[in-house]
Amino acid sequence: MRFAALILALAAACTLATDAAAQGNDNDYTPLNSRIRREQKYPTEVMARWRSELSAVSRERSRAMMTQFSKCMYNRSRTGSVELLGKSDYGLNDFAQLGLERDRAMRNYGFDNCMTRVANTHDTGILLRFNAGSLRQWVLQEAYFDRYPDSPSWVREGMQAGERTFPLSAENQGVRWAMTFADCVVATDPFTADFLFRTATGTPEEQRALDVLGPRISPCLPQGQQIQLQIPLVRAWIGEALWHAATTSVPVPTAAAAGVQ
Repeated sequence: MRFAALILALAAACTLATDAAAQGNDNDYTPLNSRIRREQKYPTEVMARWRSELSAVSRERSRAMMTQFSKCMYNRSRTGSVELLGKSDYGLNDFAQLGLERDRAMRNYGFDNCMTRVANTHDTGILLRFNAGSLRQWVLQEAYFDRYPDSPSWVREGMQAGERTFPLSAENQGVRWAMTFADCVVATDPFTADFLFRTATGTPEEQRALDVLGPRISPCLPQGQQIQLQIPLVRAWIGEALWHAATTSVPVPTAAAAGVQ
């Protein structure tokens, strides 16, 4: 066995020596008889091969980072997150409305800790602006998906969303209009609204959901009114309406209960 191993070693050494002698050690190659040339031109066609997919990959990475971040904040205190949703509404834009200072809110919800976890997981830096409105959207999304991970199982025949309250925005007509509009859309087609909320931004699935919801949106607008809606706004409003419907659904009043003879 030792003799065979010695023969193999000698054969390998001879092969290397032969290759080295044939290649030479001139300036065309890096030192130590490497086969790597000194002058390397970037093959631009390789970059072009993936160019059409880079945006999708970047969006997916960003989505994964944001999902991890929002889950981290929600899981820090699920009860506290749901309480936040109960004592605020879409009009939340300042922590002072909740009797909190921004720094205290950051500590309570683990903003810096969750940012660090995301950065370490993805081996990259992350820059994110922390404000009250964003916090509500983050925990609302995670609370909804936590309760209904696969489908809107809260949708039941003979049920309807309960009356909406506005703990912070009772006098804010803009907020009230947006929520009335979103509630109408969700009541019209809760399954497509739920599907839209689950899609990733900028994907074909999102566009499919928007195409289906399009004709259903018009009846929810005041007669004769047309508006241009930005997709991020629509998604945020739909999320608010889904959470409201899922957590307040009540039986549709019967004729007798409504006092109709």
